[in-house]
Amino acid sequence: MRYLNRYFSSSLTTIGAISILFVAPCQAGSVGVLVPSYFYPGSGGPGGPGDGWSAMTSAASQTSVTAILNPDSGPISGPADPNYVAAMTNLENAGGKVVAYVYTNNGGTPLASVESEISTYINQYGNLINGFFLDGMNVLPSTLSYYQSLDSYIKGLQPSYAVFANPGQPFLNGVSPSDYLTTADVLDIFEGPDTAPAGSAGFNNYPYDLNWFESQPHNRFANIIYDVPTSAAMLADIARANQLNAGYLYITDQGGDNPYAQLPSYWNQEVSALATTTPEPGTLSLIFGGSLVSTLLVVNTRRRLS
Repeated sequence: MRYLNRYFSSSLTTIGAISILFVAPCQAGSVGVLVPSYFYPGSGGPGGPGDGWSAMTSAASQTSVTAILNPDSGPISGPADPNYVAAMTNLENAGGKVVAYVYTNNGGTPLASVESEISTYINQYGNLINGFFLDGMNVLPSTLSYYQSLDSYIKGLQPSYAVFANPGQPFLNGVSPSDYLTTADVLDIFEGPDTAPAGSAGFNNYPYDLNWFESQPHNRFANIIYDVPTSAAMLADIARANQLNAGYLYITDQGGDNPYAQLPSYWNQEVSALATTTPEPGTLSLIFGGSLVSTLLVVNTRRRLS
């Protein structure tokens, strides 16, 4: 199956000593796991072997687990796949949730096309769908109404649907925080590698001198971090993401063309750590010195082939 995932990196120019490049809530008192589960039932287990969906089901008894259903960069036409039905049913019986993947192309995919994909998922999987994950999000003054309309459309179908969205970076790009937060229940404001050089998009450089999100409820935000090589680095990233007000996390040692083809080798340790992580308000205000002058959004498209 082919999977598409778009990454967003943002560069920003600063004046000063440093230049940096740049709901359905999770369980009360916990940090939830938001899993890009871009693997077929029966595959994608921790480190490769085994069944990733079964591993997520086991984890759902310990902490909040939300799986992103992505059969083929969106839905596949035709009837429901019985293997997905079984996997989703098992996960939800254990307390987990499933949100379905759709791609918005920075607001360029016609709303009618996105709505059609949403309808396909609902027709196939009915109440096994708990919400939607809008990938390829880019909120600008010119696209704000697009994402607000899409959020309203989804909530109009079912008020209980959770809307997750993936800008992949925290830049407001001329939109106020209050307006930005009307576009989705949960915003993934970091997606990228664990470590990158200064001037690149990496969790070591995040949040790029920004802090607007730290005064908001933690369950409005997610971070997805890949290329995290060791369990020690994973635990350090959990602690840092928690300080930076992320209510949903996914951390993996996978990288390459598709870091979401399987669960990380340290999956069980990650789940245990998140189950015992108590959300705390953001305590870091301005991480790096300098004044923001401009931002540049760069889109990097990767295709998943399997």
